[in-house]
Amino acid sequence: MNISRSFQINLIAVTFIVLLFICSPPSANSQDISFETEAGVLWFGKNDVRIPNEGGTDFDMIDLIGSDLVPYYRLRLNITFDDRHTIRLLAAPISKIGTGSLSQPVQFEETMFQADEPIDGTYRFNTYRITYRYTFYDRNNWTLGAGLTGLIRDAEVILDQPEQSDSKTDLGFVPLIHLYAQRGLGQQASLTFDGESLIGPQGRATDVSLTLAYSLTDNWSLYGGYRILEGGADVDDVYNFALINFGLIGFEVNL
Repeated sequence: MNISRSFQINLIAVTFIVLLFICSPPSANSQDISFETEAGVLWFGKNDVRIPNEGGTDFDMIDLIGSDLVPYYRLRLNITFDDRHTIRLLAAPISKIGTGSLSQPVQFEETMFQADEPIDGTYRFNTYRITYRYTFYDRNNWTLGAGLTGLIRDAEVILDQPEQSDSKTDLGFVPLIHLYAQRGLGQQASLTFDGESLIGPQGRATDVSLTLAYSLTDNWSLYGGYRILEGGADVDDVYNFALINFGLIGFEVNL
């Protein structure tokens, strides 16, 4: 197990313990817990890379990993107390591998990769997040909320030719603004917008979804929709901006 993986596991465990403590205050009158599993397919619309930012060569990662559909999943735990305060834990791994070639030699990290020869490419972008949301409006079939998200990014780009290989890992923290809006559609259906975003001088990140949900029972519901993840970093070590589309289905169970 490498340091990055160990860090992730420890972070998730500690965060979960802290979360349980925070969400069980003595003054809490009510507490609702739900678990969500989201799955579907994703495809890349853009993935521009230059590593290092100064001295590296621009190339399109899609030329190596492709833009075909690949499966993905997300796991999410929601804890709401006093009807207004929600804390959410999310694990959202993404991984895409493929083989292609580039039309020109590419300087990537400390290695020069040859043009017009097969290159194995790996793109990994895993995020682990904790979100706090305050629901400030909940009536007339509308639920509106806003809050903050702390995101841990664990990303890696790998290029591999028969006689040479190089990689770049990127582990970091990103704060995001969280927005939530749900519109009730009758007794059992609802339409939900869920988004997190922030733009800064060194990059940007946006993850938004629009889903339609249907309650099967008091405790089980199904939903489906579309998600888009866009952003990247423009810093000394890395230039990478990607756009990823998601077609999703999921279920939520109230525990």
